[in-house]
Amino acid sequence: MLAARFQSAFMLALTLTVAACEEQRPESEQPLRPTAHADNGKVLSRKRWLDVNETTTPEHWLASREAGVDVAPSAPEVETFRNLLARADRRYTETPRMIANRAVQLEEMLAARGIDEKARLVIEGLTEAGADDEGRGFGETAQHYFNARASGANREEGLRLIQRPEGRTLR
Repeated sequence: MLAARFQSAFMLALTLTVAACEEQRPESEQPLRPTAHADNGKVLSRKRWLDVNETTTPEHWLASREAGVDVAPSAPEVETFRNLLARADRRYTETPRMIANRAVQLEEMLAARGIDEKARLVIEGLTEAGADDEGRGFGETAQHYFNARASGANREEGLRLIQRPEGRTLR
């Protein structure tokens, strides 16, 4: 049991570390504009990851995934995700695209363990509970949260465990 937990934690850490190397946000980066259609005719609601060079915005992708069908870029749900990602973007070091990718990845990992927690709840919870202006990444926080949930913590306990009071580090 302990070995399985360690293996899960190690795999998540490895995945998050490798993917985190993929992108660092330049300070001059501007938010992407929504596209009128899904990239290259792909169904947004079924995509599992947004690549660096895709023109689809993360909020459009997340809203489509949550709805189970591709929604219009102007749909109110897209604006809701845009605001949520903007809050997360102010708190964490990754770009909104990477935050969206990590949230979907965590949603899938939790689902594999029988835990139903959608990407919206993941972003909301980790944004509220995560460290402010401490240079911590969303991926790192997601790893700690997954470890807590995989160890049997419910959502509230998992979120409490990732909070980092001043002077204390998460280990």
